Amino acid sequence: MEKLPTELRTLIAKELPTRDICRLQQTCKAFYDLIEGDSELWRERLRRQCGAGVLWSSFSGCTASELRRACTGILRFKHRYRPGNRLALPIPRLLPYNSGDDDLQAQQTQELNNPYPDISATFLVPEGRFLITLDKTQLRVWDLGPPGSLVEPCEVVRYELNCADMMPEIADVIVADRDTVHLLIQEYYSQPTLPQSFGIDRSEYNFGHWSTFTLLHRLEIRLPGRGLHSVRELGRLCVLHSRGSEICATQDGPIVAFGVGERVLIWGASDSPGKSWVASATRTSHSTAGQDVFCHQGYAFVVDSHGLQGFELAGITHRPVGNGLVDLQYGGPDIGNIPPPLQWTHQQTFEDTFRPWASDFMLHKPVADEGPLFYDIRHPQLEIDATQRDFVSYAYVRFCFCFRPDSPSANSLLPTKRYRTATQPCDTPHLHFALDEGVGGYIWYDCLDLGVGRGNIFVSILEDDTDFPEASGPDIESLGDFSEIIARPNPESTAVLNTSVCPLSGRVVVLWDRESKEDRLVEIFDLYEYSLTT
Repeated sequence: MEKLPTELRTLIAKELPTRDICRLQQTCKAFYDLIEGDSELWRERLRRQCGAGVLWSSFSGCTASELRRACTGILRFKHRYRPGNRLALPIPRLLPYNSGDDDLQAQQTQELNNPYPDISATFLVPEGRFLITLDKTQLRVWDLGPPGSLVEPCEVVRYELNCADMMPEIADVIVADRDTVHLLIQEYYSQPTLPQSFGIDRSEYNFGHWSTFTLLHRLEIRLPGRGLHSVRELGRLCVLHSRGSEICATQDGPIVAFGVGERVLIWGASDSPGKSWVASATRTSHSTAGQDVFCHQGYAFVVDSHGLQGFELAGITHRPVGNGLVDLQYGGPDIGNIPPPLQWTHQQTFEDTFRPWASDFMLHKPVADEGPLFYDIRHPQLEIDATQRDFVSYAYVRFCFCFRPDSPSANSLLPTKRYRTATQPCDTPHLHFALDEGVGGYIWYDCLDLGVGRGNIFVSILEDDTDFPEASGPDIESLGDFSEIIARPNPESTAVLNTSVCPLSGRVVVLWDRESKEDRLVEIFDLYEYSLTT
């Protein structure tokens, strides 16, 4: 190999998995020098690891060594949390005070350990460099530094939200291109009259005792490697619906799909009011337990405890949004026309049948452009403990959905595995993250006070069922040996609201709810050993 031309050796190295590249690097000094300093080789590895949806501005200005560290982050994550490897807990960092904000300076004298107590939502953008935070009035984007460095978080974007002074939540985030992120913000508004800024007269809608508003804001965040970062609004939608029907949402290019109780709503978002449109349909399934929505290969899918319904996005007859409000209250007519859905039922191949209240849908992301995708649904079951008292325990069933829009009869929805998190009936997986081929991980919580609130955060790594698996039967499998990565700072008064994890960068961001201080705290955990930089 050493006698081969440099260009050919580089071409061969680009075709190898990350682990094999690292092994090749150790064979001789010539390969070590060639691989260590080749930025383009490591960029190619990132392309293959992250797929098409990589935010390349996360690696702006990275050296070859920093790119190599990013590529090997998944290997270090697997090594760190292999079964039985108990580790010291990482030391958290807080977001810094902004020296230009007088209000925050005043807060600094009162809350020395929490510069942003009003944050309502957080999201760690894939690749782990940028963190999005929301409060009642502000959207902020923080640069946590490239993988392989430890720097103080820096605020790179501040944008005043046009919200209704509620507690905004992050409904969905997608990477649109190499330096752009699309953010979907959701807020619930229970008052009978909208704020004046919405320009909607009360007489234009029928607001009753069981009515509520959900306000949706779609924003574009540009994070170029060079130049100014920016935010602009792509559209705003107000949905009037029956109280108790929570909305779940996802984005797919310019399309936003919603599940609203028994309805599916498709929104063509646009920053031009005349071009924004909506369409809705009533689902044939009346089950909304565990409901969620995702897009895949030109269809919007609504999933619940009963099964899947897929609505084709092509051929929709829609109507303009008009004043920006859509009335989807119970019994209201459908808007426009969405083609009749394709439908799949969860096969009851396990010894226990699904209950109507199965919940905690968890889609394995990122979703491939084609081929199988995986998701999990919580499956309650009755058990007897050592004292012969009945209690409900939870297992999770993983499904593999193989969708072929060119041949609907060939589609399949198969249960592949049933697993339990631990012996505790209240342990709850929160999100699934991909590592490399055939291996994935789960972040999971334990609960406080018999299921009220969520406390310690754990991680588990297990082999995934890839390709086209067969059902594994009724046996419940364990998720394996868990390793605790974060302990709640005050077990009496603190719960977890949200967790984001990026194995690539080794970062975990947690939003805590501190009941004793009546505030919310953002902590950043760096799992790997970093080089301190200024």
